[in-house]
Amino acid sequence: MRAINNYSFEDCISYFLYTFANYFQTMKAFYAITLLIALAVATAYSQKADTIPHPSALTHDALFSMHLLVDQPPTTAELNRDSHHLFLDIDAAGFFYDAETKINQVRGYTVAGFRLVPALTYGINDKAQLRVGFNATAFAGLDSLYCLRPMFTLIYAPFNWLHLIAGTIYGSHSHLLSPAVYDPSRWIYHWQEDGLQIMTNTRFWSSDTWLDWHHYLTPWTADQERFTLGTKHCFQLLRYTKTTEEAESICTAQSGSDITPKHTQNNSFIIELPAHFIASHRGGEVKTIDTNTVTTFNEQIGLRFKYIKSDDDRIRHALTLELPVYFYHLEDNTLDYGGKALYPTLSYEWRHWNREQRADFSIRSTAGFWHGDHYFSAFGGRQFWSFYQYSAMHIAGAHYGDLYQLKNLATFTLSVEHEYKGLNLGFQFDAIYDIETKNKDFLFGFYMRFKNHFLLR
Repeated sequence: MRAINNYSFEDCISYFLYTFANYFQTMKAFYAITLLIALAVATAYSQKADTIPHPSALTHDALFSMHLLVDQPPTTAELNRDSHHLFLDIDAAGFFYDAETKINQVRGYTVAGFRLVPALTYGINDKAQLRVGFNATAFAGLDSLYCLRPMFTLIYAPFNWLHLIAGTIYGSHSHLLSPAVYDPSRWIYHWQEDGLQIMTNTRFWSSDTWLDWHHYLTPWTADQERFTLGTKHCFQLLRYTKTTEEAESICTAQSGSDITPKHTQNNSFIIELPAHFIASHRGGEVKTIDTNTVTTFNEQIGLRFKYIKSDDDRIRHALTLELPVYFYHLEDNTLDYGGKALYPTLSYEWRHWNREQRADFSIRSTAGFWHGDHYFSAFGGRQFWSFYQYSAMHIAGAHYGDLYQLKNLATFTLSVEHEYKGLNLGFQFDAIYDIETKNKDFLFGFYMRFKNHFLLR
């Protein structure tokens, strides 16, 4: 740890939070505390509506976009409806992604392709469901599939606020992680995650705790096992909603004058506390190669302020200010090293939807400033990395040149999404400017996605 004598007040605060977070680096202690929090919060606030809102309604945070790529487990009402029925689920997507990069000397690339995920779904009972299928991902220009993997998902919802998932979990964008922690392009390259998952959703608390096992280590082979443990929580500290109704007088021949509501407007102010902890491990006791056991830790905690104005439950304006602090820590046999980052962001979203026609349209823009001090994330965008060369070679397995230990970036994101009766379309543009090196990155993404649920029996 470095001295803080020459640090500014803001750096001292960040240093204090970083030091405090180091006490939670031990996974056993952290998950014990997480379990206690989960039990306490679930006992107090387990009441919630028997439906999960549209993903866009769940993710007003300024650090996340492309809401229609978020997948959610079935609600208890849907499990009860689908009990003892067999369904065919089709999830098909076509995508295009172009990365024009110069920051951190990372080469740009372009990929176009599609993904087909068919699955048979059977409702075991009113609280459990089984899904079996496969994931086929193809890239244009390749003569063979990029990925062909079986899928198996077993879901159990003992309460309407709790879901237990085994097998193929709700990963990728469904974790709702920022680009600094989870690169959005992983939805193309590493969409499927297999392991265990616990998801909760109450009035004042939602969480996602998961184990994603990347690589199984066959005994006495020249390789290492790799897996990720993560937990993400969001606590609602304050919510104030004001509802107003405008009415007009309607005259009838029978009763004279009746007052009928014509227009409803909701104004909500919300304060939330989001936090996550992720541990990525590379090691194994039955390997034959002489390599270090490496574990990287990423934490984030902050505050989120949201102002939402909705008209007639169809049009919504959302303004979000997010003030997160990030922490990074690396441990192996020879190195104990860490860093931190600040990432204030401001976003605005306009959304219009029609539930009857299953039509949705949203425009979202986000501006932010990233200040990273020796920060690294195993799965985050490389534009946000700022660490010693040793860490780059040790973790990423490649040489990216002499990287700055401090990284100051200005970021801007514009995304547009449209849903119409099961067909989803989305476009996103990202601009990242490195204030120190004057380099710029431009990222473009487009997708079309079809999802449906066909009754077989």
